[in-house]
Amino acid sequence: MAFNVRPARPSDVASIISWTTDTFEWGDYVPDRLAGWIEDDDSEVIVCETESGEPAAVAHVLMLSGTEAWMEAARVHPDHKRSGMATAMNDRGVEWARGRGARVARLATEADNAAARGQVEALGYRAISQWVYASFDTSRPSAVEGPRLRPSHRSEVDPAWIFWSAGDLARRGRELLALGWRWRKATPADLEEAAAAARLFQSPSGWAIVEEDDEGCGCDWLAAATEEGPRLIESLLSLAASRGRAELSVKAPDVAWMTETLARAGGRPKEILIYAKPV
Repeated sequence: MAFNVRPARPSDVASIISWTTDTFEWGDYVPDRLAGWIEDDDSEVIVCETESGEPAAVAHVLMLSGTEAWMEAARVHPDHKRSGMATAMNDRGVEWARGRGARVARLATEADNAAARGQVEALGYRAISQWVYASFDTSRPSAVEGPRLRPSHRSEVDPAWIFWSAGDLARRGRELLALGWRWRKATPADLEEAAAAARLFQSPSGWAIVEEDDEGCGCDWLAAATEEGPRLIESLLSLAASRGRAELSVKAPDVAWMTETLARAGGRPKEILIYAKPV
């Protein structure tokens, strides 16, 4: 089938939303974000259009740093699967990123999604890191007593960074930082910014960066020793509850002790694979 690869236009939004609303059992995030992505000068939305001019596939690429690109939201209309559109969009996205200085492109997929894994591996990506995601109801009874978390002063940034950098969470996570559902290399500046915004917390059990929204609290970076992991997770649960958040979510590298800690705390860790390839 012949198709044309091009940047998305605002006029494509309604058509793409019509076939991306129910991509997964829970729906899809593309309809809510597509228009904003198209308007963002720092990212590129790519579509494949059929001979009739209708968009039949979409993907999003953006720069997370001066050298790191993130590929996401690759969707192909059910009537056009296995048409080569996904490959064409990825190639265009890599070309766009290379032109902006990218040296690596990354993406993520759930570890149990064999079809997606096969597709990205065929595109030349390789799995570099496995993470886990778990969510918790903050109203449940606590099983472990956790010390109270308090905002960290900027003077704690260097100790937190040194401790984390030397630990198995950084090694297993390839020194990546989760930004929602995107990953890039962590830097000391990330901790500096978190501390300045009162988002870096500490207790005798370790450190954690905490984000808040209307739905709950999220922790995508933490530093703790093996024996202190349970107390740090309980401290995060207590912090979320004290702020009136009904849910806590945690993303962390799939280190055995951390994954076990999340499971024992009441979460059901789901495995996520981070893929990368040089561009």
